[in-house]
Amino acid sequence: MNWLYYLLEANLYLCVFYAGYCLFLNKETHYTLNRIYLLLSCVISFVLPVVQIGWLKPVETATKTIVIIPQTAYQTTVQKLTVQPTLTFNDILVYAYILGTIVLTTVLFIRLYQLVKLTKATKTLVNDKYKLINIEGSNTAFSFFNYLFIGTKTQANNIIIRHELVHIRQKHSVDIVFLELIKIINWFNPLVYLLQISLKTIHEYIADEQTAAQESDALSYSSFLVSNAYGLNGSPLAHSFFNYNLLKKRIIMLNQKRSGKLARLKYLVAVPICAGLLCASTLVFSKTYVFFDLMPQQEIVNKKVANTHTAPADTVKVDPVRIKKADVTAKGFKYEETGYLVNKKTDFRVIITEKNGEQKEYYKSKATPEELATLKTKYGYTFPKMLIYPKLPPPPPAPPANSKKPKVIDVKLPPPPPPANPEKIKKAPKVIEGSPVTPKAPTPAVAERVPPPPPPADPFQTLYMYVAKHTRYPSKARENHISGKVTLNFNIINGKISEVALAEGVDQDIDNEILRVVNNFDGNLGIKSGHYNLPISMALVADNDNYYPPVPSKQYDQAMASTKASTTLREVIVVGYPAKENK
Repeated sequence: MNWLYYLLEANLYLCVFYAGYCLFLNKETHYTLNRIYLLLSCVISFVLPVVQIGWLKPVETATKTIVIIPQTAYQTTVQKLTVQPTLTFNDILVYAYILGTIVLTTVLFIRLYQLVKLTKATKTLVNDKYKLINIEGSNTAFSFFNYLFIGTKTQANNIIIRHELVHIRQKHSVDIVFLELIKIINWFNPLVYLLQISLKTIHEYIADEQTAAQESDALSYSSFLVSNAYGLNGSPLAHSFFNYNLLKKRIIMLNQKRSGKLARLKYLVAVPICAGLLCASTLVFSKTYVFFDLMPQQEIVNKKVANTHTAPADTVKVDPVRIKKADVTAKGFKYEETGYLVNKKTDFRVIITEKNGEQKEYYKSKATPEELATLKTKYGYTFPKMLIYPKLPPPPPAPPANSKKPKVIDVKLPPPPPPANPEKIKKAPKVIEGSPVTPKAPTPAVAERVPPPPPPADPFQTLYMYVAKHTRYPSKARENHISGKVTLNFNIINGKISEVALAEGVDQDIDNEILRVVNNFDGNLGIKSGHYNLPISMALVADNDNYYPPVPSKQYDQAMASTKASTTLREVIVVGYPAKENK
């Protein structure tokens, strides 16, 4: 559902931009600047959600996370329950959005078809600039791109034609079509409709201003607007000269005092709005659809490291938290290292981030010698040689109470057996020629042992690996030494996870992190529909290689867990290790 979050965030930014227009720019007579502001607001609102400033994010202390997936079959309760495919709330939202999009798209094509049908009538090309189409027996006037539609009953055609030619020269129809597309995408946002009305109003202000400049004065043109206020409106996609709803605003703005040059400074309000929304995009929203990082945090750290090596030793003051990060190689590449224990076998995965933001993934068990050499020479990284155990190994035995040296007892070993006498060795019997030798019957061959077939693949392995890759130990929980077990309940319908709920929790930050990871999982699990439980243990290792005691879990969603028969999956253990500063 990342696309839905992106759409909601973009509409939120669009509302903020439109609010800035209504508060600061709505009464200004710099109509062209107003038009540019509204059009750019629509574009920037959809760009900001995919842009962030990584430098603003708080620097987390580097940790190594080890995920242990015990090899135990998932347990099923005695009572089995088969859940039929149901319609979830998320499905309703998706279907409602698609339905609204289809309806507005259909309306747009119908209106375009009606306009195209009108263009098939008799038309006259005027000065190679626009096509004049007369509508018999009608009192209307409107334009669409370079087509000017005017009724035969319309009076004062010259003034109306000059007015509509401004729309044609300014390409106002392009703005209208663009706003129609924005309205289709954001049909659920009521402010989009108000923004479209505001843009059409600005178009009329521009056309009135340039048409009145060709008349004797603005008052006579205003009188003309009043006397011709009751003509027929044209297509909603076109610019209709007769618009009774905008008549009052058009006359007021036509006779209003022109805004001075200093009033243009008001349009700089867009700068702090963009800056504030960009900070919100970085700090407020937790998302995975960011494509551009204007100031990556890694580049800032690399610059500081470079300055440390070039500056004199007695004048350098370096923040050790930012430079001595365990997740930065010696050659300045950011990496994320994760250890796994699956089927009692240790494996390590590393994700190297290139300078351009591209990420490359390597596994210790699958890496070729060429890849290992590349990791060492290009990135300055080598896989650790440690082993992972489900539990910490026992401590070594304590030394004896007294510090005396143990006594050494000489034990006499028995002498080795004497060598065999070569004379007593029996000689091989002679073979007499011509006598048949009866060969001994061959001993039956021992049947080779066929290894048992491998166990079937776990259909939830992709879910386990996704949780292992994307779970981050929250910094606050790590600082407060909080660990414990979190259990999630969710339904699987047609292979998709839905209705994720918290059954047992430990800490708000840990619970929210695990909920975020599981909710973002969009894979298709090849398993039957049903209700499932996923236990995830968050363990934290202290400096003395001992685990911090877990916090008792809080029970949630007890009614749901008790009324539905569920299947308990394997437990995923996420172990966080504290950062070790380089000395």
